[in-house]
This record gives sequence, structure tokens and C-alpha cells, in this order.
Amino acid sequence: MSVAFEDPRTPLVGRNREKEPRVLYTLKPPEQAKEEKERRISTRFEDVGIKLFLCKAICLRRKKISDGSLAMAVIGIILMIIETELTAANVISRSDPLSIVLKFFMTASTVALLISISIYYKLGIQVFTINHSIDNWRLALDKRTVITFLVEIIICVIHPIPGEFYINWYTTDDDRDLVRKPVSVPLDLVLSLPMFLRLYLVCRFIMLHSRLYQDASRQSLGALSRVHFNFRFIFKSFMMLYPDYFLVVFMLGFFIISSWMLRLCEMYDDDEHNKINGSLLNSMWLNAVTFLSVGYGDIVPNSYCGRGIVVITGIIGTGTAALVVAVMSRKLEMTHAEKCVHNCVQRIDVENKLKVESANVVKFGWQIYKYNKISNKTLSQERKLLHLQTLQLSAIHNTHVLKDTKRRLCDNAVTLVAIGKCQNDISASVKSIQKNQMSLEERITGMENTLALVYDKVCALSNSQTD
Repeated sequence: MSVAFEDPRTPLVGRNREKEPRVLYTLKPPEQAKEEKERRISTRFEDVGIKLFLCKAICLRRKKISDGSLAMAVIGIILMIIETELTAANVISRSDPLSIVLKFFMTASTVALLISISIYYKLGIQVFTINHSIDNWRLALDKRTVITFLVEIIICVIHPIPGEFYINWYTTDDDRDLVRKPVSVPLDLVLSLPMFLRLYLVCRFIMLHSRLYQDASRQSLGALSRVHFNFRFIFKSFMMLYPDYFLVVFMLGFFIISSWMLRLCEMYDDDEHNKINGSLLNSMWLNAVTFLSVGYGDIVPNSYCGRGIVVITGIIGTGTAALVVAVMSRKLEMTHAEKCVHNCVQRIDVENKLKVESANVVKFGWQIYKYNKISNKTLSQERKLLHLQTLQLSAIHNTHVLKDTKRRLCDNAVTLVAIGKCQNDISASVKSIQKNQMSLEERITGMENTLALVYDKVCALSNSQTD
């Protein structure tokens, strides 16, 4: 992909009206003084173009370095998974040459990752010094930048080392047995799990490849509005545009990674528990039950490492469930036009039902009036009269209910958005009326002036004829 840059020495403003500064006295020859003046004027106008050129080139390089960092992180994680699965299946041992070669490549990718992260921060300091016209790069370093850099270095430097080393940790049989027993686990397990923290580079990748971050006009708009185009803002924008895709990808990715990590923590136990907790399917079942806040209790983790992963899964599952509910409620919410149509249809139905119930009140009242005219009523006529009175009271009650429903529909139809739109329309109409009134007043004033001139001329003409 080729990128074309404009000439950085092209001035961003015109110099047609540039006046040379007055020089009262100088100790240099006139030709040398004139050359220095031209050089000073040219440099003043070309500095802005050079800064923009350098910032654009450095930002493109930072994006490439970030892509390389993510690639190295993913390669290291894939090599770690391959080596862990091969040793767990007893295909190779940790002292075999294949395991040593895989760990050597993991170390090489880790070194490349650390170098790329250092270069990324170096380029960030260069961009800061260019934007703020700072000569000393140490002024661009603050406490937050240094701490963030050290944390990233610590996260990315952790990886399995060549060799076969073991440590002891404690596990429990179940919740009723509080006796802890030591279990020998390889050191690679402790060094393999933190490697998934390298996936934070995905957030940086999304930020640098976002259109909001790459577009200069949007960056200028954000600077004028005092809005920083960082990952937080881009994440909110992404959640506003594509919330369903993000939640699906995040839930699937977290579910697969946490299930594999849970299996890795639970597979180094005695044979009885290893058959249950060391299975990937059982780990996925336990992870799904915890993520969905169900908690059947048929499978429980024995190691403290597995319990910690299950706790984190439950917390993230609760937050994700809240996000899913919020997204679904927003997706199911009607638009303004749909709400207007729905309210109109409901109002028509209520009006039709109100007409029917009002007609029933008149109909049953007429029938009651006819039965009351009968002097000697039979038992069946008495029952019929009582039934008609009951129906009339029910129709009256339904009429009152439908009127209340119609009133509530009218109240719900007027939303805050509709009030704001109506207010804007009224203000625009008032401004238009005021403008027309002012133009009308100007025309009337002009007509008065014209009539005054005509009157003066007529008076002058009559005076001349009289003389």
C-alpha cells in the first residue's frame, strides 16, 4: 500500500502580503542580512507543514508497530497453547528438543514484542514533542506514561522458559473437606496463564485502525469539542453502532479462553478428579453455568487457581448479562415514527370500542324502558330486566375505562422529543414572522417617505400655480 505525502515545505498560508521587518542597523553585509531575513520568513511559514508531515509519518509507523506487536503476541500465545497441549497429552516431555524449540520461538517472539512496545512508546514521545514544540524529550515523560510502560513490559515479558521445573500448590477435594493437599504442578502453568493478558493489544489495534482516529477532520472536531479520541471513546462509539456483534464476539472469545485456562488449572490433580475437572467439555460446562449465574454445583473446581478463574467468570458474566439486557431493550424500543403509528392505531381502536359501548348504553336503556312499561311482569321478564340492567351498568363502566385509556394514549403520544421538535418549529415560525414584520415595517416607512415627497411636490406645484 503506497502512501502519498504532500511537500512539507509548502506554506499553509499565503505570503503575498508579507512585509520585511525594518532593520535599523546591522553589522553584517547587506546581502547576508537579506538572506537571513528570507530564511527566517520561510522557516516561520514552513514549520507547520513540516510538523504535520512528521506527525502523519510517525502515526503511520506507530500503527504498523502496533500491528506487529499484536502479531507477536498472538504468535507467542499460539506457540504456548501448542506446547502445553503436547506436553499434557504426553506426546512430548518438557525436556524434549521440540519443547525447547517451541519455547525458544516463544522467547524470540517475546523479545520482538518488547522491542516493538518500546518503539511504540518512543514514537508516541516523538509525536508529543513535535505537537508541543519541545526540544527535550524528557519533558514528555510523566508518571502515568512511565507506569503504563512498565506494566506493559511486565505483562508481556512473562512466558514459559525452557526446562522442566515444578512447584507445589494446594487443592481441596470438595467444599466439605477443608483439608488441603499439596500437588506438584509444572512452572510452565503459572507462566502460561498470564500470557493471555497480552490480548490487551487488541484494544490498541482497534483504536489505531478506527476511522474516528485516522480521520484528521474528526480529530479536529474532537479537539475543538475537548473530546479525546482514545479507546474509551471509540469503544463507546462501537457499542452504539454495533453492540450485538461486539457482545457475541466478546462472549465467545472469553468463554473459550476461560474454559481452556480452567482446564489447565484443574488437570494437575489426582486421577479421580483429573477425569472430571481435567476434561475440556466439563470445564466448558462449569464455565457456562458460572457465566450464566446458574450454579448447579455438580462440578466444582478444586484448585485455588480454578476458583479464581470461576470468580472472574461470574463477575464478567453478570456485567455481560446487564449489557445484553440494555442492548435488547434498546433494540426492541420503537422509533418515533413507529410510536406515532402505534398510538394512532390504538386510539382508533379505542374510539371504535367507545362508540360500540355508547351504543350499547342507549340500546340497553331503551330495552329497559320498554320492560318497565309492562305492568304485570312475569318471572322471565323480571330476569330479563335484571340482565339488561347489568349489561347497561357494564357498558357504562367500559365507557369510563375507554375514556381513561384514550386520555392516557393522548398523554403518551406527547413525548419530550415531540415537545422539543414543536418548540423548535414554533421558534422558527416566530423568527420568520418577526423577519416578515420588520420587512413590512421597512416597506411602510418607505411608503410614508414616498408619500411625504409626493405631498411636498404637490404643495410646491400648487404654490407655483397660485403665484
